[in-house]
Amino acid sequence: MNIFEMLAKRNIRPTDEFRRLVKLFNGEWDKGLYRKESLKDVVNGCLPLLPIRQSFLTVDEVLTELNISENTPYGVEWETLFKYCELLKNLINQAQIYIRKNENAPSIARVIVDNIKVILEKTNHEWAQIKEGYIIVDKNPATTEAIECLEEKNADLALNMIEYNRVLLKGNLQRKREILVALADYTEPMNNDFKGTQYAALYSDSKFLVNAIDIRHNNSGKGDLPEKAKSWTSQEKEDWYDKTYQVLLTVILTRKHIDVSKEIQDLKLAKK
Repeated sequence: MNIFEMLAKRNIRPTDEFRRLVKLFNGEWDKGLYRKESLKDVVNGCLPLLPIRQSFLTVDEVLTELNISENTPYGVEWETLFKYCELLKNLINQAQIYIRKNENAPSIARVIVDNIKVILEKTNHEWAQIKEGYIIVDKNPATTEAIECLEEKNADLALNMIEYNRVLLKGNLQRKREILVALADYTEPMNNDFKGTQYAALYSDSKFLVNAIDIRHNNSGKGDLPEKAKSWTSQEKEDWYDKTYQVLLTVILTRKHIDVSKEIQDLKLAKK
């Protein structure tokens, strides 16, 4: 194995990657007249003009709100690293016009973006763009295809599907439930499209799961909740939420396939 293969196969550690990003963002260069400057200083200088700032006056205030400490020496969790990556990506993206005016900032910003790219590739994640900016999501080709089906018809639902795959949404059962309800509402009128087809069982399974995990009633017990589901832990419940999401996703993609199949049959009949 050569050195390039060894480097490509290395496992990344959240603490190490976090420290590198902090060092890049806070690293100072000589500005002249005994003054120094960092990329964070450049961003702070234009922060009042950036949409991400809301009412915050400094980047440090934003970091505090997000519960991110740049001084953490060890034990950085993946969640903290991903939050920091999202923040840096959006700060750099929104401040790029000001960063370009600085002699040293653009090269530092590029290295940060490249480092984050490696982190996402190594952890099987990618960027997704929403109205407010960029978020990190799990790589899910099926979701990407379904979003393409929905974007023109239901842009809000497409954004919800992007959000469901967001790495920082893990553990947020309330928000996942809300998104699943929206997906269930969208697929509910498709009953007649699946009836009598080879995919009828798939649609039936989706209806069963929506009732079984009781998302419409927020696990109040008013739904058709199986006895086994009543003793689920939060993790088990989230696992079933994720399975239900995948089934509803498959329903949306299959509906597209059914429509195309009908068009093909019509084309075949037209040849006779």
